[in-house]
Amino acid sequence: MTGPDGIITRLQALEAERGVRATLYRYGHALDYGAEDDWVDCFAAKAHYEVRERGGEATAGAGPGGAGTATVRSYDGLDQLAAFAARHTRAPERFHKHLVADPVIAVNGDRATAVSYFVLDDVDGEPSVYAFGRYRDELVHCTDGRWRFAVRIAEVESRGARRAPRRRAAEAEPCSSA
Repeated sequence: MTGPDGIITRLQALEAERGVRATLYRYGHALDYGAEDDWVDCFAAKAHYEVRERGGEATAGAGPGGAGTATVRSYDGLDQLAAFAARHTRAPERFHKHLVADPVIAVNGDRATAVSYFVLDDVDGEPSVYAFGRYRDELVHCTDGRWRFAVRIAEVESRGARRAPRRRAAEAEPCSSA
C-alpha cells in the first residue's frame, strides 16, 4: 500500500495493535498492585475469563486448549471479575508479577485475537517462577477507544506445588469504624 490511504491504513493497524498490547500489559500491572477498577476495566461488560490447567480430562466443548485441559475457574461479567480481583493478593502483602511475552496479535476491524505466553513470578521466601502458560484472548474495540477482553483464557501449562494464596474476605473489604 502506497500513498496517503495506504499510510493511514497501516497507521490504523499499528495503533490497533498497540492498543491491544496496552490491554495485555495493563492487566498484569493492575492485578499485581491491587488496582481493582483498572483490572476490571480491561474486560468488556459481558466478558468471560477462564483458567484452565494442563492434565485434566478433556470435556466436550473444551475450546482452546483442547484435550488434556480442564476448567479450573470461570468468571462471567464484570461483577464476578470484580469479586475475583478483590480476593487476589497484591503488593505489598505479597509480591508477584504477571509477565506477558511474545504476543501474536491479529486485528480484524473492531475485533482482535492475541495469543501470548505468561509467566507468574512469585516470592515465597525466594523469588521463583510459580506458573507459566499462555493466554488466548479475544478483544473488542470499545466506543471509548480502548481494547478490552471479550474472552480471556489462561492455559496454565505448569504450576508450582503450592496453591496461590487468596486474600481473606476481611482483608478484601475496607475497614469500618463504629
